Amino acid sequence: MAGYDLDFGMSNNAIDAYSNGVRPLSRWTVELLREGGWKETRTLAMYLAKSGFWPSLEWHHSGGTWFNEVKFYDVEYLVERWDDLTEAERDERRGAAKCKPKAEEGRKVSGHFTIWGGSRRRPTKMGQQEFTGILRGGWIHLDEGGRKKASGNHIHWRDIKKD
Repeated sequence: MAGYDLDFGMSNNAIDAYSNGVRPLSRWTVELLREGGWKETRTLAMYLAKSGFWPSLEWHHSGGTWFNEVKFYDVEYLVERWDDLTEAERDERRGAAKCKPKAEEGRKVSGHFTIWGGSRRRPTKMGQQEFTGILRGGWIHLDEGGRKKASGNHIHWRDIKKD
């Protein structure tokens, strides 16, 4: 059943997978999980998928003209694996799913960014704003609140040296 359906933006095999109850993580709702026999929360199911307990058993092309490879998941396989666990193992996984990941430590930075005024059609450079903040990933979390993308065109920053 090879081929690609541009109207649906996915391969014919992906369309067939949907009809068999297999779908990407983003398409699993609580209702669909319940229909598949899952009695726990959607949050737990998503955690189990991301932690590798609920692996993707197939992938299909999707994404319009980009033909992305998208992982598809079968809830029946999740239910089977979950039923094989002891209650203590289930409780451990439930607890891990509720834990927030540890905050990523960042580097202290300072710099300036451009303030814009005018309209979207005719932007006007109004000046520059000095700031200090914490660099985490690709974002600078400003000490005065908010955040700025570290790789933005109109932002300049540097590490603050520790004394």
